[in-house]
Amino acid sequence: MFAQECLRSVLRLCELALVLPRIEPVTEEILDGIPHSDWQAVYKRIGNRLQRDYYWQIFEPLEVTPPQPVVGSFSDDLADIWRDLKPGLMAMEKNDDDRTADVVWEWRSSFETHWAKHAAGAIGGLTALCYGEFADPKRP
Repeated sequence: MFAQECLRSVLRLCELALVLPRIEPVTEEILDGIPHSDWQAVYKRIGNRLQRDYYWQIFEPLEVTPPQPVVGSFSDDLADIWRDLKPGLMAMEKNDDDRTADVVWEWRSSFETHWAKHAAGAIGGLTALCYGEFADPKRP
């Protein structure tokens, strides 16, 4: 089931991000960005493969006053994670050892400042989608 593959992948990516070394970039070059049209194509492919795309989440769970739930989107979460990681993968494919520290720094930084929240939301929602009350009864 695609939702289970997504859940396993996001959990594994988080595990790997948490053990990335804290290093500084070697160059001041910015990694190549991902065009919005590429992000949009990934977003659509994910949405087409999931039985459901939206879920409820608490955006900031440590608020002093009880926060209101907001709508999360698996397609948005997973496509954003992809967009944050893909430039590093493209740089690594060029076998440019000078960029390895830059890539590691970018991956760790983007995890801590952006995609960890997407991952956390997706993990909760995907867990419910795979194993919760509204899970697909035909799942393996």
